[in-house]
Amino acid sequence: MSKWPYNTQRWQRLRRQKLRENPLCELCLKIERLEPATVVDHLVAIKAGGEPFPPIYALLSLCESCHNTKTRVVEQLGREFVVRGCDIDGMPLDPDHPWNRERRGRDQPE
Repeated sequence: MSKWPYNTQRWQRLRRQKLRENPLCELCLKIERLEPATVVDHLVAIKAGGEPFPPIYALLSLCESCHNTKTRVVEQLGREFVVRGCDIDGMPLDPDHPWNRERRGRDQPE
C-alpha cells in the first residue's frame, strides 16, 4: 500500500467516518453475509485518477478478503470488478448475467 494519503490525519478521519457509517463489508452484504469491514477502499483508485480524499459515497467499507480480491482483479488483472454469485433468493448479483439481461429485456416496454 502506498503511504500517501493513508498516513495523513485527514485520511484517518475519513476512514473512521466511513467505517462508522458502514461497519459491515458492503460486498459481503450483497450476498447477505455479515462480515465486519476492516478496510476502506476507493471506488476509483488514486492511480486511476481517483481523488485521494473523495466523498464518503466514493468509498467502500470492505473486509480484508473482499478488498484483496477487488484489488487483485482491478490492479493485477486489469479488469472491472464485478460481484459474482447469487443473493439469498438465488438471483445473480452480476447485472450482466444472462438471467438479468433477459429480465431487463422483458421489463422494457414494447
